Parts: sequence; C-alpha cells; structure tokens
Amino acid sequence: MGNGRAARTRVLALNSSPRKEKGATDLVLRRFLEGAERAGVEVELVYLADRRIEDCRGCFHCWFVTPGKCRIRDDVEELLDMMREADVVVYATPLYTCSMNGIMKRFLDRMLPTVEPYQELDRDGVCRHPRRGERKPIMVLISVAGFPGLRNFDPLVLTMERLAEVGGLELAAKILFPASPALMSNPCPAERQLEAVERAGKELVEGGISTSTLEEMHEPYVEPEVYIEDMNRLFRDLCGRVEG
Repeated sequence: MGNGRAARTRVLALNSSPRKEKGATDLVLRRFLEGAERAGVEVELVYLADRRIEDCRGCFHCWFVTPGKCRIRDDVEELLDMMREADVVVYATPLYTCSMNGIMKRFLDRMLPTVEPYQELDRDGVCRHPRRGERKPIMVLISVAGFPGLRNFDPLVLTMERLAEVGGLELAAKILFPASPALMSNPCPAERQLEAVERAGKELVEGGISTSTLEEMHEPYVEPEVYIEDMNRLFRDLCGRVEG
C-alpha cells in the first residue's frame, strides 16, 4: 500500500449538494472523512450551498490589479484561504446533467486568484498557469448519480483530471457511486463498498490508497435491470403525488 508520500494532516471537504447532510453525496463523503479522522488528522467539512458564492465576472482583477485577491466580496476568499492550508481537498458533488452541479462549478470558476496570469509548458507539453504559493494539496473526487453504471461519471472525471493536470496536482482518488438512491435503503446494499470508502480515507492520509481498496469501492451493488424497474415503479407511484 502507498507510494512513499508523506502523511497528510489537514483534510478540507467541500460538499456542493443542495441536500447537504440529507443527501447521498454526504453519506459517502462522511464515510471517507470518518476514515481520515481515524488516522488522527484534522478534518473540516464545508457545505458550499450555505456559502455566498457569486459568479466569476471574468474581469481578471485578481491577476492584474490586486494579484491573488478577487474583487468580489463574498465567502470565496475565506474558502480559498482554507484550501491553502489543506493537505487534501475533497470535492464532493452530485452528478447533474452528466457533470458536477452548478454550485461546485461556480466555486471552481472562482479559483482564478490561486494562479498567476502567466502561462508555462511542462515537459509533457501541458500548458498551465503557475500556482501562487508552494503548497500542493492532494485532490479527491466524490460523486453520486441516480443512473446505474460508472460510465455516467466519465465527463465529470475527465473535467477533474484536467483540473488536476493544469494545476500540477494529483487526483489521488475518484470515489463514484451510481444508483445512489439505493444507498438510502435499509439495509444498504453497498455497505461493503462504503466500508472500503472509509478505509480509503484512512489509507490516503497515511500515505496512499491501496489498489484493493479502490477496486472494492467500485464493485457493483445493484443489478441495473432490477434497479431501473424498481425506480420506475417508484416514479409511477410518485407522479401526481409530490407537491410543488
């Protein structure tokens, strides 16, 4: 297990689900954070839906007028300061229309103050902006989706891989749970996979997630045909009964 990385001591988790602690995104995220806490690290969880995050204006004020500081006065400056102190940043988002939800995208757009305006090519030909400061937190992606099957996460994973690439960062884990309504069942059919998520949180901060843990997290826990039939039955029952 592990790859020789030093142990991590501070984990910042950003959950963009508007359902916050009531959603499946939080259910998976908390298992990961519980594992990290078992390793003795400091963990902080932020619900982005509770924070005031305005849209990026594309004015580049943070590059050319007040370098590293956005002109918009909202909660983003505090969040970026928290990220600068973190060793691991967990991006947790439900899958909306094949990618991250709008709350997470709005926040990511506001990360421009964390890089310099200049461009550079690395030895692999990747063009990026140099980061401000020397700290390079490890990235973790957590996402859930209502459709069964991991392929539904492909656009989101590609986006986060590219974000890590241009930031010169490591995307250490992609923790993906399709058929997310099943996670809320009692008993939960994915308890074994969630136990692997908890183990992954502990392993990551101790040096690196094992291959066996990564594989176990993504073992199927529903039969797609059965799941779809059950969900469609539920939807038929709900049609016309849910108040607006």
